[in-house]
Amino acid sequence: MKKGTLFAVWTLAAILLGGCGTESGHVAPKGENAVQKAMQEQMEKESDTEEKESAIEETDGDSGEETGTLVGEEAAMTEEVDIDLTTMGPDMVYATVYQLMVDPDTYAGKKIRMKGFYYAAYYEPTDTYYHYGVIQDALACCQQGLEFVWGDGSHVYPDEYPAEETEIYVTGTFETYQEEGDLNLYCHLKDAKVCWYE
Repeated sequence: MKKGTLFAVWTLAAILLGGCGTESGHVAPKGENAVQKAMQEQMEKESDTEEKESAIEETDGDSGEETGTLVGEEAAMTEEVDIDLTTMGPDMVYATVYQLMVDPDTYAGKKIRMKGFYYAAYYEPTDTYYHYGVIQDALACCQQGLEFVWGDGSHVYPDEYPAEETEIYVTGTFETYQEEGDLNLYCHLKDAKVCWYE
C-alpha cells in the first residue's frame, strides 16, 4: 500500500513539473539557473513594455492630457543605456539595485536609467548636498535610492533642481567613489542627465 501511494505521488509530481513554464512558454533548459531564467523573462517583458509604450505615445497626443512642461534634458528618458530600471517590474528593480550595491565592480562604467522621486541631503562633514532618485515599490515599503551627480556637478542647488518629491528621470554612468578620509565605498550615477515635468 505504501509503495502504491509513493508511486502515485511521484507520478503526479512528474506530471506537474513537466508542465511548468513561464507565461511566455519559455521552459528553462538544463543547466539554466534561476538568474538566467529571470533575466530572459525580464527581456521578454521589456519588449512587451516597449511595444505598449509606443502605442500609448502614438495615442497620447489625441487624448488631450497635458503632462506639463519638460524641464532638464530629455535625453534622460531617451538616451541608449545598458540597464533601464524604468522598464522593469518592482521585483526586478529591487533585485537589480541590490545587485548594484553588493557587486558594484561588475556594473562600473555601465549607463543606467532610473525613474524615482527626487530628494537632497546635506552632509555637514563634507559641506555637500547629495542628490538622490528614490525608487519606491508598489507598497512603498522597500524604497531604494540612487545618488546622482547632475552633469559636471555645477548645477546650483536648490535653484536649478526640482522640488523634493518630484518624479524625475536620471540617466548616468555607474561609478564607485570614496570621500577623503573615509574608508567606506559609495556609488552614484555620474555625468547624469536629469529631467522632470512641471
